Amino acid sequence: MSPILADAIDFPMVFGLGLVVLVPLMAFEVFLEAFVLKLTWNLAFRRLCLFALFANLWSLAAGIPTKILNTFFYGALLPEDLPGFFARYPFAVCIGTLIYFAVTVVEAAFAFRWLRRQAQSLQRPQVWKGILFANVASYAVVAPLHYFATRPMSQVREFTTNTKWSAHPTNTVYFVRHGAQSLQAVQLDGLGERAIVPIPVTDYLLSTDLKMCLFRAPSGNLCLWRASGDSNLVWQTNERFSMNQVAFSPSGNLVAFASEHSNALEVVEIQSGKHLKQAFPFKMWDCSIAWSTEERRFFARGSETNAFAEISVSPGGELQTKILTGTNVPPLLPCYGRVGNARWYGGSDWGLVYNADTCGDLDVWTEPGLGSGLRVYRDKKERIPVLYLHVNPGLIHLARFYFEDTAFVGGCEECLFEANGYIYLLDIQRKRVGTVVRGDRFIMLTPRYQKRL
Repeated sequence: MSPILADAIDFPMVFGLGLVVLVPLMAFEVFLEAFVLKLTWNLAFRRLCLFALFANLWSLAAGIPTKILNTFFYGALLPEDLPGFFARYPFAVCIGTLIYFAVTVVEAAFAFRWLRRQAQSLQRPQVWKGILFANVASYAVVAPLHYFATRPMSQVREFTTNTKWSAHPTNTVYFVRHGAQSLQAVQLDGLGERAIVPIPVTDYLLSTDLKMCLFRAPSGNLCLWRASGDSNLVWQTNERFSMNQVAFSPSGNLVAFASEHSNALEVVEIQSGKHLKQAFPFKMWDCSIAWSTEERRFFARGSETNAFAEISVSPGGELQTKILTGTNVPPLLPCYGRVGNARWYGGSDWGLVYNADTCGDLDVWTEPGLGSGLRVYRDKKERIPVLYLHVNPGLIHLARFYFEDTAFVGGCEECLFEANGYIYLLDIQRKRVGTVVRGDRFIMLTPRYQKRL
């Protein structure tokens, strides 16, 4: 595994790009508004250009709290799901533009002060008329430019609130339900949702028959759940671990975990509560363990990828280790879950990353943060664009939605992806996106999510 680090923001570059956009835009507004004011106030154009410059600077300063206000406004008005967001975004931008337009009262206040200093005796209605007409003229150009520059960028032709059109409607997806955090299952067509583990779950490892689940609770502890309804605390810890570091035996009576903090392997007998412990046989970085098909034998691997260890649990309660070399790992117990080779950290939460997948000559890739979105391209070397979807309004593409996991389904015509707490299905050929369910951290019982050493 390798940690995922946040990209640094190049503030000088962002500031420079801001000036590149702001300077010509400000010059346009100054000359246009000065021209309109000349027609209504009948003053010298040069003097009005100077007035328009300072008036727009005051308006720009007032626009900063307005921008903050609009951020909260957009958050309240715009839905959190993609279909609702795309449907309502133009309306939200129109309302937000009207709010910005209301800030022109700042320019009017500056106008009255400036006219007094210039000893110009214009009537109040004439002043307001000039300010109003000048700003209407500039907003008639700037507002459409703002919309087209900041709108979400997408080649998706249709957003739907369901996925009954899926080519693989009965394929099952396992995910963490939004809010309740229970582990659920649902078909790709959005039907047949049911609870698998009815208690809060974050990362998890499932048996093929779905009767056992080894999971990390929101508290950070490792627990084992059984279909009988029993839930056992296996490892009480504040250590950040992944599902690569834990495993259960075929019967579920034995659970092993590798602690990087204590540099040790530990096995817990669920029925007796007995703990067996020994030093980890390899360097702990990137460690992983996996159970064999035998009840009392599992394997461990550390950063030394050319070797792995076989650990046997004797009936007397001892751990016996044998170092093995080569690449032929004996058969492992099939199980599926949040296992992978890249991880992220975020405050009190963490997990594994599945932000890319390949099917035939197609690749899908998602990106959180700046430029948050999804891209499908053909030919990994040439990266020939097939489809993109970015919900990143703003000239510097500050993200509103975070796109995370993605995976191809069945053939290469559909793929799942997660964004902003919803799971979606993308029909690549028809360029259609539908909402499967509200949730995240999904898996399927496919080789992509199968436990490996």
